[in-house]
Amino acid sequence: MERRGSFDSRRSTAFPGLLSFRRSSRLIRGMMSRQRLLHLDLKTVYSYGDQLLFELVRHAFNSWGGGDYLELTSTSPFREKATSAFVDDINENFDGVVIGGGGIFPRRTNATPASGWQWNITVELLARLKKPIIVFAAGNPAKFDPEHHNQVFRKHINQTMAQSIFFGLRSTGAVDDMRAWLDEPASAPHLTLQPCPTTIGRVLLPRMAGDGPGTDKRIGIQVGLEVAHVESGLEPGAIFPQLRDLILALQQDGWDVEFVGHKRTDMKFFQEYGAELGLTGRQLYGNTKVLFDGIRNYAQLPIILGARGHSQMIPFGLNNIPLSLSTNNKIKYFAHEIGHPEFLIDPWRDDFASAALTQVDAVEANRAALRAELAATQQRFVDTTVQNLSIIHERLTGEKVIAELVPYSDREIRLAQASYDNDYERRRLAEAALAAQTGVRRMEGGATGEAARPAAAGTVQSAAERMSLGSLRRIVRAGRRRARRAFTR
Repeated sequence: MERRGSFDSRRSTAFPGLLSFRRSSRLIRGMMSRQRLLHLDLKTVYSYGDQLLFELVRHAFNSWGGGDYLELTSTSPFREKATSAFVDDINENFDGVVIGGGGIFPRRTNATPASGWQWNITVELLARLKKPIIVFAAGNPAKFDPEHHNQVFRKHINQTMAQSIFFGLRSTGAVDDMRAWLDEPASAPHLTLQPCPTTIGRVLLPRMAGDGPGTDKRIGIQVGLEVAHVESGLEPGAIFPQLRDLILALQQDGWDVEFVGHKRTDMKFFQEYGAELGLTGRQLYGNTKVLFDGIRNYAQLPIILGARGHSQMIPFGLNNIPLSLSTNNKIKYFAHEIGHPEFLIDPWRDDFASAALTQVDAVEANRAALRAELAATQQRFVDTTVQNLSIIHERLTGEKVIAELVPYSDREIRLAQASYDNDYERRRLAEAALAAQTGVRRMEGGATGEAARPAAAGTVQSAAERMSLGSLRRIVRAGRRRARRAFTR
C-alpha cells in the first residue's frame, strides 16, 4: 500500500473546517502508525559538529511527512554501558533503534572494549535485541588491514549489520571502507549512502539559514590540530606561520576574516595571533545555546576554510563554499562526494599560504556559479535522505509512504532547544552523581571521548555531585516528562 504525505497540510488556513478534519485525521493516523524510535546519541557542548549533527538527525526523522510517521524524541547515550534491562526496555517500548550519525567507529581514545566502536553493548546483549537497528549518517570506519584488523570490531559490526534494516554512512568512500570489514559484503544491500543531515541544514532550518550570505568578501577560518594531526606531522609550529601569512594576504585583498572554533583546541591559533591580526573569534562550544546559533553564524560566511569534517558539511548545507585542509579521509571523501576535490588544500606543502590564497581567489571569481551547482548537489542529498526515510518506514511497517521534509515551526524549534537543554542537564547530573560515587569524573570536554581522571583528594564537591541517587532519579524522570510534553503534537 502506498500513501502520500502532504507538505502543506499543516499550514493550510483557507478552509478552517478542512484544517480541523486534517488535524483529526493526522492525529488518528499518527496514533495508529507512527513508529517510536530510540535515538542512541551524544549530548555535548564541547564539539560543535557533534552537538549539531545528532540534533539534526532528530529533525530529519521528525520532519519527514510532518511528523506523521516517525517519532525520534527519546534518546540515550550510546557510550553508556548497555544492560539487560536496557535491552528489555527497547524490546517492550520501541519500534526500532537509531544509532548516530557521527564518527562512531574505531578511535584510539573512545572505542569501547565491548564492541570496538562507540556503541557500548556486548555481542551477547546485542543478540537479545529484537527490534531493528537503523544506523543513520555515521562517519567512516578505519581502513581494513587484513593482518592487523580489530577482531572485536569486525565481529560486532557484522552482528550489527545482520540486525539492521538500514545502515547509512555519510559518503560513498565510507561505504566502501565498511564493506571491507564485512564477512559477506554482498549480504548487506542495506549498507548505503546517507549524507549527514548537516549537509541539508538549509532545508531543515530555513528560518535560520535565511537567504544566504550577501556578496561581501567574508571568509571563515577553522583550524583544529589534535593528536592525530600533530602525529601526522601537521604541527602548530609548521602550519600557524603559514596560516598567519594567508590571513594577512586575505586582509590586504579586502577580506573580512572570522575565526571559528568548534572545540577548545581550535582556538589555539586565535589565542596566539588573533590580537595581532585583528581577528573576530567565534566560539561555537561551551554551552547548549550555540546549538542553533552556530547555524546562524555560518549562514553569514560565504566561504569557509576548515580542518574538520563539519566545518565543511555545515557550510555546504547552508549553500556556502567549503574549502578544506586535506588532513584525513573524512574530509577527502566529502570533497569528492560533492564533486570538488580541488577544494582540498594540502597543508603539508611548503607554499600552503600561496596555494590557499589562489584557491580562495578562484572560488570567489566563480562564486555565483559554484553556489548554484552546490545547491543542485544539496538537492540530491535531500532527495537521498527523503528516499532513505521512506525506505526505513517501509521496512519497519511494510507500508510505502511518499512524503517530504517539513521544517520545524518556530515553536517546534524552541521546544527542540528546551528538550536539548533538559537532556544535556540530565546527563550532566547523572555523570556528576556517578563521579561522587566512584571518585572518577570526566575531564572538561570528556563528552567528546577524552580520558577520565580521578577526582582530586579533598576536592570540594559541587551541589550536583553531592546529590543522592534518589534525587537524581527524580530529576531524570522530570526531564523525560518535559521532553515528552515538548514533542506531543
